[in-house]
Parts: sequence; C-alpha cells; structure tokens
Amino acid sequence: MKAKKVIAMLLAATLSVTAFTGCSINKTATVATLDKEDIKLGLVNFMIRYQEAGYDDMYIQYMGEGYWDKTVSGNNTVLETWKKNAIEEAHELYTLKAHQSDYDVEVSDDEKKEIKKAAEKFMKANSDDVIDEMSATEEIVEEYLELRLIKSKMYAAIIKNADSSVTDEEANMAAYTIVKLDYKGAYDSNYQYQTYTDEQSAQIKAQADAVVEALAGGSSLEDAAKAAGTTATTGTYATYVDPDAEKTDDSDKKSDDTESTESVSDTESKESSESSNSKTKDSVYTTNNLDQSVVDALNSLEEGQTSDLITTDSTYYIVRLDKKTDEEATESNRKTVKGNKEDKYYNGILSGWQDDEKWSVKQKQLDKIKIHNYFTTTKKDKKAADTSATESSQQSESTNSTDTENTEAVDGTEN
Repeated sequence: MKAKKVIAMLLAATLSVTAFTGCSINKTATVATLDKEDIKLGLVNFMIRYQEAGYDDMYIQYMGEGYWDKTVSGNNTVLETWKKNAIEEAHELYTLKAHQSDYDVEVSDDEKKEIKKAAEKFMKANSDDVIDEMSATEEIVEEYLELRLIKSKMYAAIIKNADSSVTDEEANMAAYTIVKLDYKGAYDSNYQYQTYTDEQSAQIKAQADAVVEALAGGSSLEDAAKAAGTTATTGTYATYVDPDAEKTDDSDKKSDDTESTESVSDTESKESSESSNSKTKDSVYTTNNLDQSVVDALNSLEEGQTSDLITTDSTYYIVRLDKKTDEEATESNRKTVKGNKEDKYYNGILSGWQDDEKWSVKQKQLDKIKIHNYFTTTKKDKKAADTSATESSQQSESTNSTDTENTEAVDGTEN
C-alpha cells in the first residue's frame, strides 16, 4: 500500500469553523494504555473530529443540527458510538504497530517524507480554530497517518495466509421481489420509531389483504401492490447455509444484501437495516438482511412462484422468487465472501494478539471529548471529502483503499 493512498483518503479536505467555542482538550493526556504504551487523548479526538467532518453534511441533512447528541442505536448517541469506535480503532492500530516486525512491515523513509508533507499541508491549510477544535498537531496527524499505513500493510501481509477461495454455492445470490408492510410502527425523518395506533395497524392489514386478493385474481405482485396503495421492491439474497457459522442472533451484523427498488421509502430503508438477521437452530443464513421467515419462504419457492402472506411480530411480507441465481449479484457476492474470509482471518490473528495484551481505557478522559461545532464541506472539495468519509468508514472493517487525489477543504458553522 503506497503512503499517498492512505494520505489522500484521510486528508481530503480543508476545514474551517465560523464560531470557535474555545473548549480545547489536553492533547497529551493518556486516554488508554496498551501494555506500557500510552495512547493520547489528542490523537483519539482527532480521529473522531476528522470522521465527523466527513459526515456532517449528510447527517445534518437527515437528522438536523446537534445530531451527535441524538440516540440512534440502543441507548448510545452518535458521539458515544464514535468514541467507542475510535478507541477500538486505536487499540487495533497500536496492536498492529506492536506486531509489525512479525510480518517484516516497515514504513520507509520516502513514505515518512510523504506523510510529513501531508501533515504540514493539512496544518497550513486549516485555521488555528480548526486545529484547536480537532486537537491537531503536525505530530498527531503524522502519527495517525503512519498508523493507518501500517494497518494497510499489515492487513495485506496477514491475509496472504488466508484461505479465501469461494465456491459457486457460497457465492450464490437469488433474486426476489417483495412487498413489505410494517404494521406496528415506522421510523420518522429523525430516525425515531413511532408506534402505530390500532386504526393505523388495521389499515396496514387491509393493504396486505388487498395484495393477497389481487394476486388470487391473477395480478402480478407489482400490480397487486400498486392497486393496494403500496409498492413492490426487488432485491437479492445469499442462499448459502454455512454449517460452521456461529448459531447466535446477531442483528447488528453488516448486511451484504442489495435492494434495487422501484420505490423504497426512507422508513423501509431504515427498517431493512434493522430487520432480523436471525439464525435458526438447524440453519445459518449468511449475508442476509431479511427476516428468517422470509428467507425460508423464498427457499421453498420455484422461480416465478409467490408466497402466501407472511406475518412476523411487526411486519407483513409477500415475496416472489425471480431467479435462483442472479449472475451479476452472485459475482459481486463472490468478492464480498472472499473479503469476508480475509477479514475473518485477519480478525482472528488480531484477536489472538489482543487477548495477550494488557489494554485499559480511561473513561473519564474519553468523556472529555465533546462536539460543539459542525463542519460543512466547501463546494470545490465536497466530492473529495465525501469519498474520504466513505473510505474511512470502510477502512474500519477492511483495509482496501482507493486513490483520492484532492487533499484540500471544509467550512464549519457552530451548532
């Protein structure tokens, strides 16, 4: 992995803050310790604030200003989730640094020069207010870039030993069409769940019955849904049953399903992301973000067949199996499964190292990280910053990156 790829990905924007709060933190305070090495609060704050800068535009659009204090997952706010992720990332980065000699991984002098130039450019491009808000120093920026470069190199070195071959059975993705009607409630524009009244639930049931009746009369699923005042959407799902997978419920598991829709509401998208990824005692379906009852129904159908009404604790479904093998989705999933196997191997090595380490977090120091201002991206560099945010998020799970050549700009406004 070339240093410039990591540099470009992380430093894709210049930032500014129009109203500085003056609430700087102690950059040199220890927020965590790995064996005898201290991790500084300034570095972790920089990690969080740079991630924030990449997401502010999008999050503010959908959740409003001050979104970082809103609860979106369980009892955690956005900021609490970011803190948790940042401290876990710091643990990972420092663990990899401690073991880089195991794989003969080094940062060359030329790479260090590139990192230094990038850090200098970042410091010069940003105002003093932004630098203080992000607790950035040239040393902190250099350290983070070097740690990420080490991670890239370590990941590549580690997965060379992974068995990442993928069979056709493992890769297979089937195509379906689905009508999904939530009868208990839905998420509003602020991603807060709103429970339906009995009257609203009854209206949803009437819609579901209308779809079933239209199907019985010979209508297609699409036409039946339209006539009932709802929509049918399309998607693909993995059919492979992994006999060795852990048989536990994992609703937070990242889904690799894709839904190409005729019409998908924000509510459905949110519901889809939280739908059950449950696993039964006898079978484990991987990479599916569908309720198990829906998967079971699809697996029982022949191509072109439509299911009866499926009722779960909160949703009505009607599904049609369109293709047992969707070639395009299958080839895409083959790459995903390969990457998952590589990630699993990498995470196994990492976990083994971390089990033997002494890692501690000073929660009181971590709690000192606050967000008072938000950043917005200047027009000329918005695309670069958006790309940076997306890739930075992907990097937390896999260390594959792409070139992003722009390294300049973001404006900020106080909440």
